[in-house]
Amino acid sequence: RPPPLTPPVVPTCAVAMAYTVKYFGLPALAEPIRLLLHLGKIEHVDETFGFKEWADIKKTTKWGQVPVVIAPDGMEMTQSKAITRFLGKQVTWGRQNLFFSKKLYPRDARLAFQVDEMIDAMEDVRMKLVPTFAIKDPAEKEAARKALFADGGDCDVLLRKIESFVGEKFVCGDTLTIADIWYYCVLNFLRCGFFDGLPKDYLGRYPKLQSIVSNVGSIPEVKAYYAKKDVKQEPMYAAFVE
Repeated sequence: RPPPLTPPVVPTCAVAMAYTVKYFGLPALAEPIRLLLHLGKIEHVDETFGFKEWADIKKTTKWGQVPVVIAPDGMEMTQSKAITRFLGKQVTWGRQNLFFSKKLYPRDARLAFQVDEMIDAMEDVRMKLVPTFAIKDPAEKEAARKALFADGGDCDVLLRKIESFVGEKFVCGDTLTIADIWYYCVLNFLRCGFFDGLPKDYLGRYPKLQSIVSNVGSIPEVKAYYAKKDVKQEPMYAAFVE
């Protein structure tokens, strides 16, 4: 008699192969993470929620903030820049062979420092906007944001400094890095309509930054990713599909 049939053994690594990204349904701090997962062809699930749900979800997070990414092995990952660096070490870009392809987070310590430095500089710009959320009067809030980006405003001064340090095509060095992904997402987010009062055409005053955004946006995989967005349903993504 033949031996009884036994079910096949399923490797434990095949039980949960996808990352889960938990964040609001808008192109903010989780957007570099989503885009890196897409560029790396890394399987993932995007769990979005609204501001009304945030109070309950906040209680379940490690630090009371998002994005949160759940790795395939169940590890809870937090802090958007740390997650971005982690994924940048996984995602390879360029001609796909050992000699030409490079990780999006550089192996070279000096270039990696420059990447981190420039990402932090852009975060300084974003953080200038945070106090404006506490302004109750809508007109006053809009005026405060316009002032930040006007000539000589705090954000304008920082962006001009950043403009002087970036390259003509890439933020750092002569190849795509997570800094380019970060800048593409943040600079587009600033003009997507989320911040009432912030001029949507502000980027035109910084030609090198505008070139970097255009360069990333012209990558076929990036164009394909945002081409799937229905901007009627998600109007904030219109800036990403221009």
